Amino acid sequence: MFFEQDDQYYSDVFDKLVRSLLKLFDSIEVEEYKCIYISIPNVHASLSDSSSEIAKMILTAIPECFKAQLGLSQGKYSSYIAALLSSPGKLKTLEFKKTNIRKMSTYLLPVSDELKKRICFLGLNDFQKISGLERKYLLFQFGKVGGFIWDFVNGVDKSKIKPLKILDEFSKEIEFSEPTDNYDRLLVAVESLLIECFILLQIGNKYPKKISLVCVSMGGFKWIKLVTFKTHEYEKEYAINILKRIVQNHRFPGPVEKIRIQIDEVENENGVQLNLFSNLRKESSLKNAINEFKMRFNVESPFYKIRDFEPYSRIPERRKILVRYDS
Repeated sequence: MFFEQDDQYYSDVFDKLVRSLLKLFDSIEVEEYKCIYISIPNVHASLSDSSSEIAKMILTAIPECFKAQLGLSQGKYSSYIAALLSSPGKLKTLEFKKTNIRKMSTYLLPVSDELKKRICFLGLNDFQKISGLERKYLLFQFGKVGGFIWDFVNGVDKSKIKPLKILDEFSKEIEFSEPTDNYDRLLVAVESLLIECFILLQIGNKYPKKISLVCVSMGGFKWIKLVTFKTHEYEKEYAINILKRIVQNHRFPGPVEKIRIQIDEVENENGVQLNLFSNLRKESSLKNAINEFKMRFNVESPFYKIRDFEPYSRIPERRKILVRYDS
């Protein structure tokens, strides 16, 4: 007797798991059902205290029956190898250096199974044998991926995750029985709609980043105003007052038939992560703002930070340097 795989069930379970992790971390990547990559800025494998806290956070979001194997290292693929070497329900940290990985099997390389077989067919069964070759030979034999393999077995992992974005949209709409140009009615409608949206957000443990106010006048004229919030530390009255002010200052071309409030972009509220890694949240918000600035004005980032260069130099000017914040 054969049983068919219930794809819908697995999809629902996995979707629930991913959403649980998105409540804890801003940026994750999903590779089918077998692997989830999580980006944790400024946390290094050598920081065992942070690592244990991270492991606890992740394991609280993953049911024990999955027997999750966790790995933490400098890059995406090196972390995957660390996870393969860990035990169920445990986190393994891996300092990805040439001396630490030279005995690893070629079958741990993050390349296709077919390519692994080709490499092993050449007698290159571990990282040490591959790293013993010159880079140009791998490039000649395997092309661009050959260069990646040579760098990887020599302890260089610059891989980064491709963040998954789950778009949540909350919207509420009021259509007036008769078109109106009475601003008191319009303001009451805006307040009522926004309160309803905030109720939905609170149920989902979320807060808004971008809100669209859409007003449709007689004749089908549509007016849209997008409001972006830089922080979630406000009461709903704050958002209500902003949108009311926008409506009061706008002159519509005719009576308004309907109004819609749409939450275009949300983020997950997460008290646990804010307590443990408050700096990560601030840095993530700043980087998002910088990226938005660059896209809007099509210029390089004008934001810099100070880094140590030669901290013990006798020349004061060489002790620190300015680098772009997003570099």
